[in-house]
Amino acid sequence: MADIVTVTVNPAIDVYVRTEALQPGELHRVDEQILVPGGKGVNVSRALEAMGRESRSLGFAGGSRGRWLASSLPGWAQWIPIAGETRLNLKVMEGNGRLTELNGPSPHIEPESWELLSDRVLEVLRPGTWLVIAGNLPEGCPVDGYRAWTEAAVQKGARVVLDSSGDALRFALEARPHVVKPNRQELSEWAGAPVLDTVDVVREAQRMAQYAACVVVSLGAEGAIAVTQEGVWRVRVPSVKVVSPVGAGDSLVAGMVHALSSGLAVPDALAFASAAATCKVALPPGAFPSLAQIAAIEQQIEIEAWRDVLWPSS
Repeated sequence: MADIVTVTVNPAIDVYVRTEALQPGELHRVDEQILVPGGKGVNVSRALEAMGRESRSLGFAGGSRGRWLASSLPGWAQWIPIAGETRLNLKVMEGNGRLTELNGPSPHIEPESWELLSDRVLEVLRPGTWLVIAGNLPEGCPVDGYRAWTEAAVQKGARVVLDSSGDALRFALEARPHVVKPNRQELSEWAGAPVLDTVDVVREAQRMAQYAACVVVSLGAEGAIAVTQEGVWRVRVPSVKVVSPVGAGDSLVAGMVHALSSGLAVPDALAFASAAATCKVALPPGAFPSLAQIAAIEQQIEIEAWRDVLWPSS
């Protein structure tokens, strides 16, 4: 099977605590505390591992938290050391299923560190490699850094899967990634206008698909929409009890990479990936679904093809 490489420029340690009800200004005694390695690319690699797929994960790690991050992951995770401290994110889970996230500040990335990581990324690229670029760019990173990586990957015959936002997404699209995975908010920011309903989602995803072979818009409990030059597909997912939504979008990305790199067509890949994301939200923090768990949910996925949607003229 094809090689898969994920890159996490801004990884984290995610600390989950559980309390019955969060009351601002009050002392809370938490029922549970869980520490897990986090960051979009890391989560994609961990999700792929649960699916039985190998990948290589590259990124930055710094300070005592960075050492913990490195020690908590297998050998497929390789880190460029930085002077700053890897960020710490706090996730507060309540009995009613509500999640409150407090994400810590990102470390500053020096130019020398960026060059080291860039060199490492370029070294591992081969024709047929799937390169997953995921997450935001911390301070110090070039705003067009993802574009440079995408250009280099495309020139080497690799396929880029992009999951980012803001200017990092906007610049990287110019280099024509293979798959882009925005959520509704990220799509709206890119479009510069509200994306309120399915018609808006399809219209803006079609515009984005002029820069990528496939655009997959994650819609949470509403499922997902995939757009290519060949068609538009809408997936509806079954309702499940949400334990932790963190990592669902990363599981969707992992599912698309696993399926597409295995030769599945886009609609089948979308069904598989949506099942993976749905499974993830029903699992405890840090856990990712197996192929058997995904298959059980995939049987309940509904997929609809929209073949008469007009493409935008600009």
